[in-house]
Amino acid sequence: MPPDLRAAALALPPDERLRLAEELWDSLTADDVPLTDAQVAELDRRRASLAANPESARPWDEVHARMTARYGG
Repeated sequence: MPPDLRAAALALPPDERLRLAEELWDSLTADDVPLTDAQVAELDRRRASLAANPESARPWDEVHARMTARYGG
């Protein structure tokens, strides 16, 4: 990264740095962010667990509502 670009980004106020970080992250595709062997193993474990116990899954809106109630929105 060019030093002047880095300096300009770090000079932004925190809210703008956060927005920039979010925009940069959102610009990446799955192919841009390779998974580690440990992450692949964890995903495989979770898929197997879900296949063995499909009733353990919860819809996103239910999870979101519970998290919002617990931690605020």
